Amino acid sequence: MYQGKYDRINIGEVRYGMNKKLLKDIALLLGVIVVFAVAARYVARGETLEDYAKRNPSALGDSAAASGSGSESSVLGSSDYGSLASSGTDISASSSSDGNDGASNGADTSSADSSADSSSSNTSTNPVDNALESRITYMDGFYYEPIPDFVKEKIMGVSYKENDNVSLDDLRYCVMLYVDFNGETQTGEMICNKSIAQDVLEIFYELYQNGYQIQGIKLIDEFGGDDHASMLANNTSCFNYREVDGTTRLSNHAYGLAIDLNPFYNPYVTYGKDGSVNISPEGSEGYADRNAEFPYKIDENDLAYKLFIAHGFKWGGNWNSCKDYQHFEKK
Repeated sequence: MYQGKYDRINIGEVRYGMNKKLLKDIALLLGVIVVFAVAARYVARGETLEDYAKRNPSALGDSAAASGSGSESSVLGSSDYGSLASSGTDISASSSSDGNDGASNGADTSSADSSADSSSSNTSTNPVDNALESRITYMDGFYYEPIPDFVKEKIMGVSYKENDNVSLDDLRYCVMLYVDFNGETQTGEMICNKSIAQDVLEIFYELYQNGYQIQGIKLIDEFGGDDHASMLANNTSCFNYREVDGTTRLSNHAYGLAIDLNPFYNPYVTYGKDGSVNISPEGSEGYADRNAEFPYKIDENDLAYKLFIAHGFKWGGNWNSCKDYQHFEKK
């Protein structure tokens, strides 16, 4: 009897030990599963089935794709593109920074290809692209282009009036660098006829390269379209739809074919039938004597004179009935 009881106790202990070991093995197996699950989640960067469905709708079927249909569209409208283009933002870079490329958001690669083709064509409907395509750059800081909208707003009713003689399409907006009277580089703007736009850039580029000093190059609209006020400020300008003083004949400035350079130091001199002399603008009388020596004087030894003449312009200082020492024109 004693011996059988002992055997039964040993058998129970064995069974208990086996159960305990089995539990340990199960616990270890569960632990391994948990570890591998965590590792897999980490490798997948936390991607859930729903995330996968959003990323691969065609792989999981329509019902899976529908679960991710509430996400916002990343497509940029044309107005967004225009503002980004004007600010120099790289649209492709902004897309990749969000982690959304053609594969991850389920985009149709064929539409992406067609977008790329359309953006590289010459028939872009984007106003920013069109403006850049029609801009002619001569050198860094020197370019001309059709009159931009912001310039049209500035000149309408001021230097430009509705007329049958010259249209806005006949004109070009020029930007150039120049050296001011303090020896510093400035950016100037000028409107001229499209037929002389290239001449203008070439001439003013050479003046800039040689350090030729000009007090200012601003649109005459900065002076309310007043030619007299512009001369008083010694402003160099070109286009202004106006008549020749004292006549009903259009000035060549009205066609954007004449440029007045440093006008205060190179005045406009007219002679009356009574022998009187009129010098404009007032205060520049001392510069009407072309035998005197003074800075910024335009004569036949002057670099500006030589450049304008080389480009086929005529100088008002050579006229007989009057002297317009500031004036160069090309017909």
